[in-house]
Amino acid sequence: MNLLKTIGLNVLLLTVLGFVACQSGEQKKQTSQNSESGVADKAFYHQTKLKYAKGFEINILDNNLKELIVWDPWNEGKVFQKYYLKNRGEKFEGELPNDGLFVEVPVKSIAALSSTQIGILKFLGVEDKIVAVSLPNRIYDEEIDKRAKAGKIQAVGHAETLNFEKIVEIDPDLVMVAGFMKITDRETKLMQAGLPVAYNIEWMEASPLARAEWAKFIAAFFNKEAEAEQHFDEVEKRYNDLKSIVTTVKNKPTILSGYNFKGTWYMPGGQSYLAQFLRDGKADYCWFSDSTSGSMPLSFETVFDKQHDADIWFGPGQCRTIKDLENLDDRYTLFDSYKTKQVYCYTKRMKESGANDWFESGVMQPDVVFKDVIKILHPELLPDYELHFYQKLN
Repeated sequence: MNLLKTIGLNVLLLTVLGFVACQSGEQKKQTSQNSESGVADKAFYHQTKLKYAKGFEINILDNNLKELIVWDPWNEGKVFQKYYLKNRGEKFEGELPNDGLFVEVPVKSIAALSSTQIGILKFLGVEDKIVAVSLPNRIYDEEIDKRAKAGKIQAVGHAETLNFEKIVEIDPDLVMVAGFMKITDRETKLMQAGLPVAYNIEWMEASPLARAEWAKFIAAFFNKEAEAEQHFDEVEKRYNDLKSIVTTVKNKPTILSGYNFKGTWYMPGGQSYLAQFLRDGKADYCWFSDSTSGSMPLSFETVFDKQHDADIWFGPGQCRTIKDLENLDDRYTLFDSYKTKQVYCYTKRMKESGANDWFESGVMQPDVVFKDVIKILHPELLPDYELHFYQKLN
């Protein structure tokens, strides 16, 4: 009897295990099929939290759509562009809103038409989705550059040279551009051809961290918002840790910034992210009280009158030597910072082609840029640190 019971129990156990194994196999098969057919990604429903950025917002709607709003920084309270994202593989029932562009996510390909976007896409780990850029010779990252040289990434121009026909032929899921004042006719033409155009206006934010937070905007098109938040929090901590280093600083060097371009000196506005680097670094910048978020167009005479005796000069064009600066305009030799050779430019990581890592990865490394700024303003605070993006013009 005991033997029969034992045999019976073993048969029952084997039956149960076989059923569980069968169920497990079916689940794995179903999961694999779901993944291959593009069944909805749960990451889509991550609710993004913004800490600094004012230029965009992300909302999850009741109808399983996600709303992305890009605000117009030149017209307070007005929408620059709006997007409605649908989770790829998920059914949507009802009418789509008609006041924005419809995009199915995660997108599988993107035309990234500014260096900043390339840096953010790499930060998010989706640089392999890039199929088009403006100018391939301006790509700094070696791996992305190799893909461009191998023909996997096409050049399509930008602004006035934008090649509409080529972009349509490539047919990316998303075209991303830097927004400037208004939507151009070329961008409108792309949208009319069924290509959604995403506007990245991070450069108008008032702080480096707000600018870096636009990674969350781009992340929404790839269902990478949770990863973007985690990475951003790490950058934020490093930046704020650096701020604590300069809290007791007494000496505040006076600062000159920018340069004269075609008759106009574009000076960083008092509420620009570049000014915030100086503010956080305890510098003395005579335009801190200005309310401009972007750049202020000034005359050479105005700048010379107010800042000819500045201690340090930041970012005069793409200069690598003092001679380069002099060749741009011999009037630069009249500034005290030129005479004392206290001129620094973000050209340390620049290729001969003009590709500059400052524009590419600098946006997502505000902590590293800030460390450079502290080293230049207060070298005694970071005695063993070597400049990363900036270099002193010799």
